[in-house]
Amino acid sequence: MAKPAFKKVHIYQCPCGYKYEPEKGDQEAGWAPGTPFEDLPDQLTCPRCQRPKVLFREKRFSVAA
Repeated sequence: MAKPAFKKVHIYQCPCGYKYEPEKGDQEAGWAPGTPFEDLPDQLTCPRCQRPKVLFREKRFSVAA
């Protein structure tokens, strides 16, 4: 029996629930897919609630592919 495949997910989440996934980027905010969170401007604010970048929390986990 084959082992299930898993995909690693790496996101940055604002306290309001907005999630930035570097692999996907955010076209509406002008962030291209593949843009690392660290490369986003330090003065960045959440596109949903305007909280500053420093309040985003890093989350890493795996999901079934």
